[in-house]
Amino acid sequence: MPEIKIINPGGDYSEAMKVRYTVFVEEQGVPFENEADEYDKIAYHAVMLNADKAIGCGRIYFKNDYAKLGRVAVLPEYRRKGHALKICGELINIAAAHDIKNIILHSQSYIVPLYEKLGFKCVGDEFLEENIPHFKMELTL
Repeated sequence: MPEIKIINPGGDYSEAMKVRYTVFVEEQGVPFENEADEYDKIAYHAVMLNADKAIGCGRIYFKNDYAKLGRVAVLPEYRRKGHALKICGELINIAAAHDIKNIILHSQSYIVPLYEKLGFKCVGDEFLEENIPHFKMELTL
């Protein structure tokens, strides 16, 4: 049974990066140098483990009066099993525990229905991020 490990800001999130590079860089073609950013060090990272193997991840960080959820990824062979929903749920709980009321994210267009299941709503028009169609989405807790 997969379990989720939370890495606090400043902790070792290398397991999350392995999943992100596999999904975003190798599978989706995001340039290697664009995958990591300055927010990784201040974010809470959720890593889903299956028998000690990282199979999924996501992160959330706080900025002003909102949280930004993102970098949610699940390895291809583990998709469509509810893992991304569980990862996001854990990250949303972290925001709630910090009394954050507003969460935003940039969803790849094809996965919008997943975030809608969590209560997120699209805001604005579709846009390109790393040449991939996205929508900005918001959730008010």
